[in-house]
Amino acid sequence: MKGAPKSIRIIKDFPKKGIAFYDIATILANPKEFNKIVNKMTSEVKKMRANTIVGIDSRGFIFAAAVAYKLKLKLVMIRKKGKLPGKTFCTSYKLEYGKNQLEIQKDMLQEKDKVVIIDDIFATSGTIQASLKLIRKTKAKTLGVIILLELAFLHGRSKMKEKLVSLYRVNT
Repeated sequence: MKGAPKSIRIIKDFPKKGIAFYDIATILANPKEFNKIVNKMTSEVKKMRANTIVGIDSRGFIFAAAVAYKLKLKLVMIRKKGKLPGKTFCTSYKLEYGKNQLEIQKDMLQEKDKVVIIDDIFATSGTIQASLKLIRKTKAKTLGVIILLELAFLHGRSKMKEKLVSLYRVNT
């Protein structure tokens, strides 16, 4: 679909000057809109025949958990460094406004797992690329990525080899 859902609020100069923040809180506060989005994501996961959902810290958890619950699938978290107990795989990545590190617990995914990653916003692809790298370290197979909103003007899609499904796209 083109454009952002009308229920997403855009906040300029957040978290830093020059950045436009797409606030999904307004979607979450609208049960009808939230349900519609979860149903669309669920439909896409079914097409990919996944047995595991991976949600990305932190807003990706909201949609990933809802989809995993609806489909009765395993849910695994990728979190910012230092937020997961036990042994983890870790990787660094660049954001459109800085650097960060992500981790996944080493024992959460196995070779038999067929993963779909779910996140809220797709910009430069840094977070998704780091997540894909972590999943590869576990030997699980990534079937695709489902995103609520793609910021197409940042050209992150051109860096992707994996299947990428965006429910909405913003071109400017």
